[in-house]
Amino acid sequence: MNEKEYFEKVKSYKLIANKSLGQNFLINSDLAEKIVSLLKISENDNILEIGSGLGSLSYFLSKSQGNSTLIDVDERMLTYLNEQFKDNKNVVVKRQNILKADLSQYNKIIGNLPYYITSGIIEKLLLDGKNASIMVLMTQKEVYPKLLCKNKSPLSLFLNYVSEISPAFDVGRNNFAPVPHVDSVVFTLTPNEKIKNSDNEKLLKLMKQLFLLKRKNILNNLTTIVKNKEKAKEILDKMGIDTNKRPEELPIEFYIDLLKLI
Repeated sequence: MNEKEYFEKVKSYKLIANKSLGQNFLINSDLAEKIVSLLKISENDNILEIGSGLGSLSYFLSKSQGNSTLIDVDERMLTYLNEQFKDNKNVVVKRQNILKADLSQYNKIIGNLPYYITSGIIEKLLLDGKNASIMVLMTQKEVYPKLLCKNKSPLSLFLNYVSEISPAFDVGRNNFAPVPHVDSVVFTLTPNEKIKNSDNEKLLKLMKQLFLLKRKNILNNLTTIVKNKEKAKEILDKMGIDTNKRPEELPIEFYIDLLKLI
């Protein structure tokens, strides 16, 4: 099936989109090809595509030199993908929940992330995608600024610690079927060596605990963890930290040092 026929077929299948899974199918082939090109695929690459759906990105992955694994949780999509790519030896289709997937074998990751679990997926990628050299992701446009702001949340703080985030381009809502309510944005994550640190899971967990009461100062938040206000004050004094600071006012280095202390 040529490119035009493939994407006409994707467009015609818009009525099967599952809203509960956040399915909106990309119908612009030029944009799909442009997104996949950001991976700069070579023949030795092992690529994971998250939530392949009807295969808009998969189509161009199948044309590349790399080996691609397409995962989805919707059996209807998997049946469709298996039929479309049954003759492609470099493509494997699997029923897999990304949040439970083993990411260690993939050096490049791509996906259009459903809004309702975007944060969970990105967290999974940053904790377990230790061998990835690049991740090309598409999310709702409103999500991107929140990730870019280093102290917005534990996730944004951690993301900017273990990777470099770069915008690629916007994708208007009319490029999808069915048409979503908002536009999307494509961006890349380029992990650095810190993504391999053995304490990353503990670090992110600690930051989540300290951000629970965002309106409270760091002393009150730390007290909830160590269960003793005097002890919490002693730790912060030792670190030279103003006890009235709020969690979002403190840099990643504070949380790294705090983890070592407690």
